[in-house]
Parts: sequence; C-alpha cells; structure tokens
Amino acid sequence: MNLKERLALIKSNEKNNKGNSAPRPRKMPDNWRNILPYVWIREIQGPIFIVPPFFYSGIIRSARPSERFSEQTSETEGDIDSQGSAFRIPADRVIFFDLETTGLSGGAGTYAFLSTTARFEGRNLVLNQVFLEDYPGERDFLSMVISQLSAGDWIASYNGATFDIPLLRSRCILNGIVMPTRMHVDVLHDCRRFWGKILDSCSLASMEKFVLKSTREFDIPGSEIPRVWLDYVKSDFLGENQKALMELVWQHNIMDVVSLARLFLHIESLYRDPYRAVIEDSVDPLSLANRICKLGRLEEAKSLLLMIYRNNKEHDLSREIIREVQRYLAKLARKDKDLDLFSELVLSMDSEFLYGCVAKAKLFEHTFKDEKTALVWAQKAHDLACNSVNSGTIKRKDKEMAAQLSVIASLDHRIARLERKIANRKSIP
Repeated sequence: MNLKERLALIKSNEKNNKGNSAPRPRKMPDNWRNILPYVWIREIQGPIFIVPPFFYSGIIRSARPSERFSEQTSETEGDIDSQGSAFRIPADRVIFFDLETTGLSGGAGTYAFLSTTARFEGRNLVLNQVFLEDYPGERDFLSMVISQLSAGDWIASYNGATFDIPLLRSRCILNGIVMPTRMHVDVLHDCRRFWGKILDSCSLASMEKFVLKSTREFDIPGSEIPRVWLDYVKSDFLGENQKALMELVWQHNIMDVVSLARLFLHIESLYRDPYRAVIEDSVDPLSLANRICKLGRLEEAKSLLLMIYRNNKEHDLSREIIREVQRYLAKLARKDKDLDLFSELVLSMDSEFLYGCVAKAKLFEHTFKDEKTALVWAQKAHDLACNSVNSGTIKRKDKEMAAQLSVIASLDHRIARLERKIANRKSIP
C-alpha cells in the first residue's frame, strides 16, 4: 500500500466513523479489557530477570536528556550513594516503552495504535499493552499511554528520541494532551557508541543477535505491521488469518520491549565492569572509556585502556584501535601529569602515526631537551601530514583538511624554532 492509498483509507475510515458512538463488535482474546470506546488494555507478566535494586551511573547518567521529552537534566535526578560518588536510580522508576504506528514517516498522517510499557517489580518485568482498534478512540488511547508513562521518572526506548517520542508528542498536540516531564534514555545511542564500528546495522534485531545472542521465531516483519492494522480497521468481521496476524503484531511489540529491557540491563552491567565489556562483549574500548571519563571515573578509564594497551596481543586488536588507545591514554596521562606513563606511550607509538610523531617531537624538545631528535620527529610528522593532504583522500572543504593544514602550519613553526635552537647552540664557543 503506497502513501496515497494509505491516506485515502485513513480519510475513508475517519469519514465513516463520524457519528458512530460505539465501536464495531469484534472478538478480542480473553486477557484484553475494553476500558474505553475503541481502546483495549491488558497486563502481561514478562520474563524474570536478575535486577539490581538501583541502576548506577552508567547508562542513566551517560544519556543525554531528550529536548523533545524533557527539559530536566540527568544530573539533577536520582539519588547519591553513601559515599556520595555514584548516581543511582531505583530500578522500578524506569519505564520501558515502544510504539507501533501506521508508518515510519513520523508526519501528521502517521498514527500510533499500539503501545507497550514495562517496569520491574522486583525481579519481574510487568508489561502493559494498550491497543487502539479504530481512529475515533485516538485521544483516549493517547491519554492511557501518557498515564502509563507517568508511572515512572525515566523513560527508556530504542530509537525513541528520533521516532517514538516525537510522534507521540505530535499526536498529543493534535489531540490537546499535555506530555509529562520525564527524563528519556535512548538505548540506541549506547549501542551505536559501543558496537557501531563493527556492525553494519544497530537495529534492535541486530542487537538481539550480536549482543543478546537470541533470535525470534514466528515474528512479523516491522514493515508489514501498518498494513495489518489498516486491514483490521476496515474489516467489520475478522477472519482467522487476520486474527493470527494481529496476534503477531501484539507479540512483536511485546518482544521489542522485552529486548529493550534486556539490552538496558546488559549495557548497565558493562558500565559496572568495563574490562569484561571490552573482552567478552567486543565493546569499542575508546567509546566506553570516554563515557566512563564523563562520569568522573578517570582512574578507571585509565586502568581500562592501560590493560588493553599492555595486553593488546591477547585481544587481537587492530593497529588503528591500538593507536587510538595510545592516543587517548596519553591524553589522560598528561592530564594526570604522569610523565613516566606519557613518555612510555609516546615512545611506543609507531613511526607512521602522525599524532605519535608530533608527540615525540614535543617530548624530546621540552622534556628530554634533545632538539636534534625532536627535529627529526617534527620533520617526519610534517612529511606524513603533507602526504595525507596531497594524497587526494581528503577533500578540500573537509574539516579534516583544515585540521591537517593547521598541523602543517604548526609543524613549520616548530621546525623553524628547533633549527634556530640547534644553530644557536652551534654558534656558542
């Protein structure tokens, strides 16, 4: 069904439903309750998890607040532990959330018709599902969804910052409903940070296979879901095939939220044990160290990268990753004024690494007071920078080009200064 056909169907159904005070009688499974005209709800007991009483400063605090959903900042929410160091959120204050919609465009013609929210009650994941069976019930449907989201202080979603929350906000505005003020954590952001460089896609399905080590059986493709609901709306009586398809849609939405909760717990555990995350979960060490640094855990980030650097042969990491680990670790060492570690790192950097050559030039000039060796490394760095500019791999308007030209200019200045220093030393009798 193309967009034109879908819009025609929507208009047709809206026209037909004007003046209808009651929904068409349809047989729903016994666990569904009709609470409002056109709106059904059910509660489902999900799987049992090992859940900590609190989510600490990992996935919660590292997430950026969504301007589309909340104006609060993550630093002002939650509690501080007994040492005053760890930001924590009670596990039952996080609501996991996902919508099913009539399309992926997110425009004014896109409706939400199915919502699943979930929260932990002890070790149990309790899910609440709300279903809109026809257009006239949209306002009541949205009101019920908002009331469920209001049960917690934090909302967790997968790609919700880009799609679910903006769509929900738009539909609420059109229906005169006020959105609640809640903090929003989009788990997709950490998935992209940690695994985006090694996976072709960071879709929820990819995360299930690669991170959660699970696959779905008897699932319906997400692209088929809008058509199933639109066919449901226009049918007065449901055949067995339509009933089976709607069951698959409901179950698909549930599985999305269960996978979201599993991913949330998994990523939160990575922040608790970063070294295991790098070794066992193939997490990008630099991204994880960067997130840990932003949480104020500088020493932990430094220890993580140092272990990776000194045991890189065991981990079979690429030369590019090792270079970046060295660079990041050197910056941390310099910040901590750890000259021994900084020197060890810089001197171990290979001669084809531009950052390493520049760092060696600085080290020999300012720390070791060896201008001749510093000049050798400065000239080597200058050659590398010029070669990258002249190779044609960098476009003239790119920021990378501007950065390289800036490096070349700085090296020209450094080389000239070193040559003057060396000449002056020779001139002294």
